[in-house]
Amino acid sequence: MKVQIVFAVLFAFTVYSECEYIDGSYIVQLKDDTTEVHIEEVIQKIEEHTLSSREDMEITSSSLLLPLIFGKFDKQTAEMVSGLESVELVEQDQVVTIDMPLENPAEYPTDDIVYEDKNHTTSDESDCHDSDNDFKDMEEMNWYNLTEGSDVGARKFPVPKRYNLDIIDNTHCIDGYFTPYSNGRGVDIYIIDSGINYRNKDFRYLEGGHGRAIYGGFDVEPSNYGWDTSGHGTHCAGIAGGVHSGVAKEANLISIRVVGKKGAGSVLIKGMDHAYERHLSRVGQSGFKGSVMSMSISSGFSQIKNNHVNAMVGKGITIVTASGNQGIDASNRSPGSAGQNINVGSHGYTELDCKKPVSGSSNYGKSVHIVAPGVKVLSA
Repeated sequence: MKVQIVFAVLFAFTVYSECEYIDGSYIVQLKDDTTEVHIEEVIQKIEEHTLSSREDMEITSSSLLLPLIFGKFDKQTAEMVSGLESVELVEQDQVVTIDMPLENPAEYPTDDIVYEDKNHTTSDESDCHDSDNDFKDMEEMNWYNLTEGSDVGARKFPVPKRYNLDIIDNTHCIDGYFTPYSNGRGVDIYIIDSGINYRNKDFRYLEGGHGRAIYGGFDVEPSNYGWDTSGHGTHCAGIAGGVHSGVAKEANLISIRVVGKKGAGSVLIKGMDHAYERHLSRVGQSGFKGSVMSMSISSGFSQIKNNHVNAMVGKGITIVTASGNQGIDASNRSPGSAGQNINVGSHGYTELDCKKPVSGSSNYGKSVHIVAPGVKVLSA
């Protein structure tokens, strides 16, 4: 299955985020041969230098993929740490924000959440960005004929109002149809974003029923259980795997919520680690084909975030990122500029637009690997 191309359409829709550093918050990457003993030694050095307790500094560590320390301490301590023999890099943490948060997000009941280890179902009665008529049109066109099986052959499906699906399946740009490579069954897509509205009707199974969008067990605000508070993550999930709006119409959509009203690079890394641990638990299960991580959020350049992405790709995870929509060189944004990921720029919605390198607001340059529709994309 052509996972990279199939899911690339998702990531042209991105979050705008200015480069904003978090005072007193740092990420430390240790060298590759670092052990847990070395990590503890560095933490002790930090404690001695600041004469503060570990609780005051809020130091945590992770060695799942890269040996990292996340801590709150002053600039002088950061400079000291950067000179230690076992330390590779020290960076000040950065804010990642979404430019369209709701002032009063909906209060979602926790008993409607779909967990990966429970057979809960969700309602499809919630509002979505599509109109009811849009869904009715698609149902009348027999999308539900895409049933079980990894390959749906060369069948064509009309795609009114969804030019993004029309463009990505052929080299002739717009022809009025979407001919998918596969239905995505057996693939887990981690929506590392602002959450997912599990109730949205676009997240049904093709043959009916509900529950393809589930909580992956990580939320920057744990009591929120991965619910979307801005609409951004839900929109991206719909483009990736919505039964009407999406490319991979039977993929599992898993909410890893790293952005609320604000997020941080350290939280993004922790969310990725959690998704990777879940991926490892899935390896060997019947019908499981692999994992994709969707990250349509970004911050200013961060070598540590980029290193983490590249390490995860090296472990077999497909990571697709948005290049950003600041109209600048994409090499200045992370994690899109990592290198081993698939970084996607945006083009417009006419036949002429889809033959252009990027749309006016899209980031550009050598760090952009592919372009996909990113203007007026209809989704959940």
